[in-house]
Amino acid sequence: MKTERVPGRECGGCIACCRVLPIDTPELRKVPGILCEHCGTSGCTIYETRFPICRTYFCGWHTLAMLDEDWRPDKSGIIVSPRKEDIPAGYQAEGIEFLVFGGERAIRRKPFAPALAAFIGSNVATYLAISGPPGYFPAGVLLNEVIGSSLERGDIDAARDLLVKIYRSAARHTFAKME
Repeated sequence: MKTERVPGRECGGCIACCRVLPIDTPELRKVPGILCEHCGTSGCTIYETRFPICRTYFCGWHTLAMLDEDWRPDKSGIIVSPRKEDIPAGYQAEGIEFLVFGGERAIRRKPFAPALAAFIGSNVATYLAISGPPGYFPAGVLLNEVIGSSLERGDIDAARDLLVKIYRSAARHTFAKME
């Protein structure tokens, strides 16, 4: 995923990454699902001196022009991020992860399945991750082989139905606790 930001995109009131994502660096440790201790009601309280991880991370909404304003995480219930680990052979070197924290509503949004289709059609390892309870890592699944054939046939409704089933199954997953 490219790292240049789309011009004009600012976090504004979105603090989804400050709550949803796990962070485990020497400077900052934050468990998933718990608001960062440095986040206030209008964003980062240490913005000018924030940690390197916070300075360099930009969600997909910031870097992918194909994701419009409705994809901003606080509106969509989804954080899109690059993924470098666990990429199976035969795919591009970098994958993409759609971390759903907004429930089934986020999965059912009309632009969701077509966005997945674009990445899967480009041979990008495309993951669906479901937020666990606070303090637990998300559960995820590689979608390419699971819904790829529905998307190749252009059957977006079938793909969406399959995504809902996958979401419901993953939501019952035993999540790993961040220690």
